[in-house]
Amino acid sequence: MGHGAWETFTGLLAGRTLAQRAQRLPDSIGPVDLVRALGGVSIAQHVSDDPTVELAERAAREAAMMAGVGLDGLPTWIGVSKGAVGRWAVDDEARPMRFPEAYAMGPHAYLTHRLAQRTAIRPQSHSVAACASSLTALHLARQHLLHRSADTALVVTAEAALFPQFIHSYRRLGVLAPLTPRGYAQRPLDAQRQGFMLSQLGAAVILKRLPPGAAPEPGQLELLDTDIAAEAHDIIRASPKMEALRYIASRFFAGRRIDVLHPHAAGTAEHDPTELEVLRDCLTQSDTPWTYAVKGALGHGLGAAGLVSFVTAALAAKTRRLPPMPWLDRPIASHLTSQTVDLPPASTHAVFAAGFAGHTAGAVLRHY
Repeated sequence: MGHGAWETFTGLLAGRTLAQRAQRLPDSIGPVDLVRALGGVSIAQHVSDDPTVELAERAAREAAMMAGVGLDGLPTWIGVSKGAVGRWAVDDEARPMRFPEAYAMGPHAYLTHRLAQRTAIRPQSHSVAACASSLTALHLARQHLLHRSADTALVVTAEAALFPQFIHSYRRLGVLAPLTPRGYAQRPLDAQRQGFMLSQLGAAVILKRLPPGAAPEPGQLELLDTDIAAEAHDIIRASPKMEALRYIASRFFAGRRIDVLHPHAAGTAEHDPTELEVLRDCLTQSDTPWTYAVKGALGHGLGAAGLVSFVTAALAAKTRRLPPMPWLDRPIASHLTSQTVDLPPASTHAVFAAGFAGHTAGAVLRHY
């Protein structure tokens, strides 16, 4: 949607979606080209390194610039599901093993290694938890700040695996929207949802621990809570009761008012209504929070999806504007709206991510 956080959020407020790009495509376009045309980030298409490394570095540098900190030696937590798989996708029979370093290290270690080389960060861990990967990294970074001596941390994520192997795998699993220019659109929380769109995304967050006794100042964002869980129900499908999500949501909502929910909302037939029902069951307040599903605009960034939703929540809280959901023609719940929502000056947001094999993570942030 854009080459930075605010540019992307401006597009969200304007009601833009990746699916709108299909209007410029011919009907005869193939599935792989369709996915890449709609879900690709232009700056990641022709780079000297893996596109995942490029997106992660750009996000990290923007976050550091906005926070006024340097990346050199900064403790960093990385969370992705696929990693730098582009180094394998470019090999062919004529020139096999062009990047032996990537083969030796694996896609996740290679991403961490190259990111550290390019930015001088100090990696602490690399979380791989399917679509909950980046929020898992956020949780681990917060725990480190709470219980260790460090007072600043970087959390970074990126996914750019728009390659035939993954596209056709998700297609066979039945979780992608129809791969035609008119059908390939993500409609989370809508009755006409048929699956998700794959997209390239990068996001990063700087966490700072306040001195003992200090309180956030007006205009600042506070990370109130994080948690992770897993339910080990199936390697692909979530448990019908979503016990992991219920556990996290119940803990988040206890004694706390939530103004906005940011569900995982992948746009698949089974997931969305079950997730919404679990979240509503766990609420202790009488009114229903506003709900926003960013994947309807940005597509599904797999392991990066959770942190992307978290950053979106932060920008919505700071601007007091929740973007519209123009894809909602037949919402699956009466409280859902397709229109822009004006938020109160202080708002609390709950963000969730859920992935294959029952990996689940969440975070709560508040704007003062």
